[in-house]
Amino acid sequence: MKGFLVENGGVQSCIQDAGRRGFSDIGLTQSGAMDEMAFGYANFLVGNDFNTPSIEIALGGTALKAQSEMCIAICGATMHPKLNGHTIGLWQVHQLKKGDTLSFGFASEGQFAYLAVAGGFQTPHLYGSFSTSIKEGLGGIEGRKLKTGDQLPTSGARCPMDRRKLEKQFIPHYSDEITLRLVKGYQEAMFDTLSQKTFFNSVYTFKGEGDRMGYRLSGEKVVPSATGILSEPICYGAVQIPSHGEPIVLLKERQTIGGYPKIGSVIAVDCFKLAQLKTGGRVRFKEVSLVEARATTLAFYRFFGQKGV
Repeated sequence: MKGFLVENGGVQSCIQDAGRRGFSDIGLTQSGAMDEMAFGYANFLVGNDFNTPSIEIALGGTALKAQSEMCIAICGATMHPKLNGHTIGLWQVHQLKKGDTLSFGFASEGQFAYLAVAGGFQTPHLYGSFSTSIKEGLGGIEGRKLKTGDQLPTSGARCPMDRRKLEKQFIPHYSDEITLRLVKGYQEAMFDTLSQKTFFNSVYTFKGEGDRMGYRLSGEKVVPSATGILSEPICYGAVQIPSHGEPIVLLKERQTIGGYPKIGSVIAVDCFKLAQLKTGGRVRFKEVSLVEARATTLAFYRFFGQKGV
């Protein structure tokens, strides 16, 4: 078999692409890579299309054994990967031989790393995506995280000779202080002037209360005029303010509908930054226009050869 044998599934590793779109009306969440920038670069380096399925490694601890020759790239969080016990670099291409062991330590910077293989992983394509949705039991390896003994077949494509290492200016730094650009939504009227001033002038802390569904931030309370609304669809990056007054930024496996007031939505590119924020990291919010938000998002996807969002 061409591909990997999983020797250790780590904290939580699973197959992801950019996510499934257009199925929230039947209750399916978007899922997909939490950090599409690192995901996109990993695929770029091995010559794949942007949306080729890769392994998302959360926090670390994963170990894989190559069952054949293959070309890989690892991008994202610093997990100090080792090939046969020797440390190898991130953001560059590596050639593996049959029998090689690839192992990951635990993240010292960032939270998610992406392992792309030239040609991609051969995994079920369901509802328009290769992504695993763990809470729905949908996608690769029967809709769950990887575990010891799993077989991950690949196409066995060769390494591209023109893409070896990402240039330094493109490699992101995962800071412990980030600013999230936000477009205010139509429910902003539920937040008076004082509440909005508090929200945009406060520093919030991520205390580790989060998962692929969303991150809760701790800090100054923001009080909406209503503690609940009729349930309605929720977009990626929506910032809910529940009755406890602290913001929750909803991410890739968010619920499809919800009933808490939303002050606005964080733009997609900044949600990728938030996903990599470690416990103790600090967050500010900055209002931007819809025009700026759309231009920034389109520029990101067009950089990776995608025509739309």
